[in-house]
Amino acid sequence: MKHEQTSTKMDDAPLLKNDFPNRSDKNQLKKLEQPTKKKSTENEAPENKPTENEQPTEDEQLENNLTEKEVIKNEPTRNELIKKKLAKVILKIGNAHANGNLNEFRTNWVYFIDSGGQPAYRELLPLFTRAAALNIITIDLTKGLDEKCEFQYRISQHTSLIHTDLKFSNHDIIQSTISSEAMLNSVKFPYVSDMPKHSHYLILGTRKELVTEAKLNEMNDSLINSSNLDLKNVIWNTKGSIIFPVNTLLPTGSKEREDASIKVCTAILNCRVEMKIKLPIRLFTFEIALQMEAKEKERSFLTTEEVIEIGKSCRLYDKSDIDKALRYLHNVTIILYYHDVLPNIIVVDPKPILDVLSCLIAITYVDHTDLHLVADPPPSPDEKNNLKKFGLFKEEIFKNIGKQIFIHDSFKSSHMITLLLHLHIIAKVENREEGDYFFPCALPSYDKLNPAPTEIQPLLIAWEIKNSGTTNLAIPQGLFPLTIVHLLEQKDIVDFSPVGKEYYKYHDAMSLRVYNDHFIHIINRYTHIEIHFRSDCKNSCLKIRELVTDAIKKSRKDLNVDTDHIFAFKCPQKDCYFIVQKNESSSWYSHCTHCETQCKVLESDDSYRCWFFSDSSSLGAEPSPSLEGPPSKIKSTELLDTSNLIDVLDALDDHKYSGVDYYDLGLRLGLHPCTLNVIKEDNKGDVRSCLRECLAAWLEQKDSVMRRGSPTYDTLIQALRKMGENAVADGIKRDT
Repeated sequence: MKHEQTSTKMDDAPLLKNDFPNRSDKNQLKKLEQPTKKKSTENEAPENKPTENEQPTEDEQLENNLTEKEVIKNEPTRNELIKKKLAKVILKIGNAHANGNLNEFRTNWVYFIDSGGQPAYRELLPLFTRAAALNIITIDLTKGLDEKCEFQYRISQHTSLIHTDLKFSNHDIIQSTISSEAMLNSVKFPYVSDMPKHSHYLILGTRKELVTEAKLNEMNDSLINSSNLDLKNVIWNTKGSIIFPVNTLLPTGSKEREDASIKVCTAILNCRVEMKIKLPIRLFTFEIALQMEAKEKERSFLTTEEVIEIGKSCRLYDKSDIDKALRYLHNVTIILYYHDVLPNIIVVDPKPILDVLSCLIAITYVDHTDLHLVADPPPSPDEKNNLKKFGLFKEEIFKNIGKQIFIHDSFKSSHMITLLLHLHIIAKVENREEGDYFFPCALPSYDKLNPAPTEIQPLLIAWEIKNSGTTNLAIPQGLFPLTIVHLLEQKDIVDFSPVGKEYYKYHDAMSLRVYNDHFIHIINRYTHIEIHFRSDCKNSCLKIRELVTDAIKKSRKDLNVDTDHIFAFKCPQKDCYFIVQKNESSSWYSHCTHCETQCKVLESDDSYRCWFFSDSSSLGAEPSPSLEGPPSKIKSTELLDTSNLIDVLDALDDHKYSGVDYYDLGLRLGLHPCTLNVIKEDNKGDVRSCLRECLAAWLEQKDSVMRRGSPTYDTLIQALRKMGENAVADGIKRDT
């Protein structure tokens, strides 16, 4: 990766092995200090000199005027040591610029997150990782490609077996990672001058010393010839193989191990997959200064006040400039900045947060004798049982597993709860002795499922992946737990199921009570999500499909997934699928992925048709629209009621309304402060629930709503404009 002009930086956040390096800026700055000679070409303009009609930018002026005296004079940092270090950093960059070194400065930044052998933990990583130019997929060469792998969790040299049904093979892990990444939106950040259209993949094979060359070649050929594996973005090594084998049993500290490490690093660097970013000097130094300050304070986060002081040192005097800088760093570095819900906390090193989540999961399977390694003091048997059996916990548990974070009054366990609610990793529950929060990833994996119903065929929701004429189904990693949490956030509609053998409560299979009288079973098949509905009332299926689909749409946005999902069924004729989609006239049709003769079950079999066609709804809602055409648009002046709540929420979501200022929106829509205060108190820290309850009260015409203009899209648009949310208002206006 090349550093151009001021500075550039690459974020390589692998999906399976990731994160946070002990970074040193010292060596990079030494490179900046050394003078270099740059050859000029005949048509090349003089470097860094503005033309007669071109005035230098603010950042160029800063570059040209950097002196040690000016730096120290304009750096009112509270810590003298940080102040001197930062002055040195800026001065070295200025000297490098004067010597013409910046265009020759090269470095590589790679972030690694290690999943620790926790399948459930892998479902959380997409919420914290950033756009990855290269993903490293690690497989065990001693296991056959299709052999199901056991997972082990290691902490402080202790190993605990993860008691889960074996579902993943090396081939499954490779296919899942490539398919999941293929669905993500491409990077669109400022300063990015070059970015691969799609992420690339390097398959790293461990324990090479325990397999023969013939076995390695056989595995490689099998992967290359796999019909359901898209290899166009997989890195090939010099021997024509897509597996990079490494010997992992070399002695620690030996020259052989060092040479092997260099060989792997060289292979990664030679992939030539990079993201180039051109940054202003002050933004580059600002990020370095944040790292230095956090290290000096021995903390993983900084407060807003501390960051503002650092910003002044980098000539970021305005709070809005600091906010923009932090948002950008949140997108391309390991820094986390959730300004909507944690405006006073900037997480400089997310590793402790991820460690807390990892330990929370590990509590459920680590042996009792080793629990002190995960939590201090260890959780009680009841706490462990509630987490493992019900997925429920109380906030106090963080005080035992998050001591490395909660060492400062500015970051408390309540902030951790707020963050997890905001990311939809946990859901708040009511009146449960076992705990106040539900964490689906803590639950065990299912080992056996009940037979699928036949009176209502299971509906499949997935993404369609096409490769060399073959169609496969896949889902984004992390979609399932997010979908469950989004469903449970609809408290008046969705609740937990009773405890019993006919119901599921696993991290990859969940039974839920919907609309009081109905139970649905949602199962993660890892290639698709499957919905089972056992009921004699087929007319309820359409409403249930819409309910689950809405939660999946929200999860898709959380994960930054590019395309929309499709619906499918297992083909009754062959071991394949037939996919149900809408044509240009918005009529439903189906096509099979493999059958020459297309099956017509959607036209004739009510056990399939019920998911898409319904004359009336037994759930008390209005009759569903005919599926022969699109539903009619609601006019912007048409009076809305509570049946339109999900439509209003979707309209706001579609145009990126965060909901953080729901209180002001409610006031402008006619709600009284007492009503909004109750909503705020009942849904502490849960912005999404507050917004939903605020809109519900508006649609119910509470307080002074009718005097402010009545519940219509026009009224909502006007309120948004007065709040400065013009982009959201314009988008809703276009859609109505």
